[in-house]
Amino acid sequence: MAREDLLGDGLANLASQGTIRPLKRTQLIPAPWQPRRHFEKAPLLALARSIRSEGVRQNLIVRPHPTQKGHYEVIAGERRWRASDPQLAEQLNLTPEEQATLRGDVPSSLPCLIVNLSDSEARRLSAIENLQRENLDPVDEASYRLLLIQDALELKFKNSASLSELAREVGRRLHSYRNNPDQNQLEISRLTSLFEQLGTQTWESYTTNQLPLLQLPDELLNPVRDGLMAGRSALLIHRQSDPKLRQNLTVSALEGASFKELTALVDQQQGETWRSVAADVKSRLGVRQLERLEPARRTRVLKLLEKLQQELQGA
Repeated sequence: MAREDLLGDGLANLASQGTIRPLKRTQLIPAPWQPRRHFEKAPLLALARSIRSEGVRQNLIVRPHPTQKGHYEVIAGERRWRASDPQLAEQLNLTPEEQATLRGDVPSSLPCLIVNLSDSEARRLSAIENLQRENLDPVDEASYRLLLIQDALELKFKNSASLSELAREVGRRLHSYRNNPDQNQLEISRLTSLFEQLGTQTWESYTTNQLPLLQLPDELLNPVRDGLMAGRSALLIHRQSDPKLRQNLTVSALEGASFKELTALVDQQQGETWRSVAADVKSRLGVRQLERLEPARRTRVLKLLEKLQQELQGA
């Protein structure tokens, strides 16, 4: 991925012409639109050890806070900001042994690159900076791509909108573009260009395989974030309407079952359901049973049987 190409000349120049100076940690506030809200304990603890022994070696990127004078909004570097928190041990619920590894003083100030950016520019720079990293989980990666899509299509949403709400609305638009390409040529051109620069997948693939992850409930989303469950396994589980089947699939996935094995469990369950339904319907289709039905109800049943016969003949 070419960072400069994605940023564009204007934003690249702004990002390189900021002012570098230390800022107190208490002056820094994470951006409310940042999608990354899950920070694994082990990497964060390792970063905290490094910061206490060697200091912060890379500048955080911040901008003057839009509403709070004297404060700054973190665009890139929230992990460093969190790892430098004096209350980190309590937040991570560290054991006494883990706390003992945090040697050295916590820095009261952090080196920051201060830039003046609009909301759209800040989101774009944040997404690109974070997508450069190798430790993003699938949910975070999907989230930052969502920010870039929002920027590319110039979509406006309330800052209070949740990630799942954004994903749902953007997903609705992307499906509409895919189903009506002739009416959305400009939007498709922008999406194609963006994903060519990002590499690894097309916007159509993102719409089908990654964007739905952002709408998963927490009981499926968190295992995906933690690497305990594959994204497509979580989506397969989410599509099941039977609560008992969902529970069984979730347990199996967390125990290490592959997507293929989960699919086989779904097929087995559906087969058992179909056999049960078919047997029940067959037992109710005797001539005497049909004759006992009210005329109007018997007519509806016969029409349904004719439709079923047509479907099965075409199978």
